Parts: sequence; C-alpha cells; structure tokens
Amino acid sequence: MIARFLAATGRRRRVILVVALVLSVGYLLLHVWVPSLGQRTFPAMATASAVFLMLGTVASARDRPKAFLVQPRVPAFSASPQPALVFMALAFFPIATGMVGNVIRDWGSEPFLPDQQLELSWAAVLVPWIVIAWRDTSVQVRPDGLRQRGITGWLVVPWDAVPTVPTLPPSPRARTVRLNFGRPELVRRHGLHVYRQRLRSDDIDPEFLCAAIRYYLAHPEHRPAIGTQAEYDRVVPHLLNSLDWSPSCMVTAQPHS
Repeated sequence: MIARFLAATGRRRRVILVVALVLSVGYLLLHVWVPSLGQRTFPAMATASAVFLMLGTVASARDRPKAFLVQPRVPAFSASPQPALVFMALAFFPIATGMVGNVIRDWGSEPFLPDQQLELSWAAVLVPWIVIAWRDTSVQVRPDGLRQRGITGWLVVPWDAVPTVPTLPPSPRARTVRLNFGRPELVRRHGLHVYRQRLRSDDIDPEFLCAAIRYYLAHPEHRPAIGTQAEYDRVVPHLLNSLDWSPSCMVTAQPHS
C-alpha cells in the first residue's frame, strides 16, 4: 500500500505541484485582506511541512523498485520518478508561502529590513525544488539505446555504442551505475551532464537496471518491442530470474503520465 502511494505520488507529481502552487497563491491573495491569517494558520502550515518532510524521508529510505514504468508513447521502459523530491518540494511550500505572507503583511508599514529579505529568500529556495521535482530525470531504456535526463543536460547512449555494466552486482544502495562503452564516440551529451559515464539509479534498483542493460545488449532482436506492455510482461520475469528473484515479486507496470 505504501509502495503504491509513493509510486502514485511520483507519477502525479506535476498535478500535485500545480495544486500546491494554486493553494499558495490563493493564500497570499487572501493574506492581503486578512493580515492576521499567518498567525492563525501557522500551526497547520508547520505541521504540514513536518509531515511532508517525514514522507520525504520515508520515500528516500524505501527499497527501490525492481520494475519499470511502461511508456508506449516514447517508447521506453522508464524508472519511476522519485516521490521523495515531490515531498521535499511540498515541505518547503508552507514555509516559503508563510514567509512571503509575512512580507506582504508588513509591506509599507516599515522600511524594507534584512529580516524581510531573509523571508523572501525562502521563495528562492523553493523554486529549485519545484524544478527538480517537476522534471523527469529517470533513466530510460529505449529501442535505440539508453537515455538519462538530468537537471541541466542529457546523456544519450545508443546500443551501437555497446554500453556495458560491471560484472559484479552493484550495491543495493548505489546511487549511480557506471557504464563502459565499446564505441564511446557514439555517446552524445547535451548540456551539462554531471554524471558523465554513469546512470542515476536512485529511483530504481541498480542491479535490476544492470540486468535490463545486459539483456537488451545481448538480445537486439527484442529491442524494437521496448516500451510495449507485452514486451514488459515477457522480459521482467527473465530479469528477475537473473537476480534470483521470483516472478511473484514483479510489480505491475502502470502508464507514465
């Protein structure tokens, strides 16, 4: 149940962030007419921040899924977006909104003070969290190769580049998976990709990701079907078996929104 809740949060992250933004704007508009609103709502906003921070901690500590999302429109098998980033953004929303509300309350009543600048800085802290949570930075396995989107750039690895992963299984808590290339000149980078020859695995089990890369490198005849539900249902038992996992552990894929 918890796993489904976290997965749904990651998939619906943009809807959640838009709702939070609308609520924040509505709060600030109401603050213009009700200056005492901040004092009345402070306990609730502080509680909300604490709850979201706790959920973000739980999401970060969870076992990463041994499953992909099926994206037939791309087409691709993609790692699930991280719910922890959504919860961290939501944790900052009440704080930043309340601080900006204080500035609105005191606007014009006294000179602009350093304390007010500090309060406005919370909004500047919130913006990067929204951007990070909004963008899909999950690794994708595609018919033409691997793709990793970062905050500032892309890594595109075609299958012809012969991407290989270490023979020894990575640590279950590994945040990245190192790639070696048989033809590195075919690897393309767009923008500033800070991971260079690594794929992020903080939103998918790294050993499961390695198994998928090995499988499709060794079976090019199955690559055109990547991104279809039929191929997902066929290949995941093979991947889990290669990890000595029972097929009963397979997580049903859900379309990416």
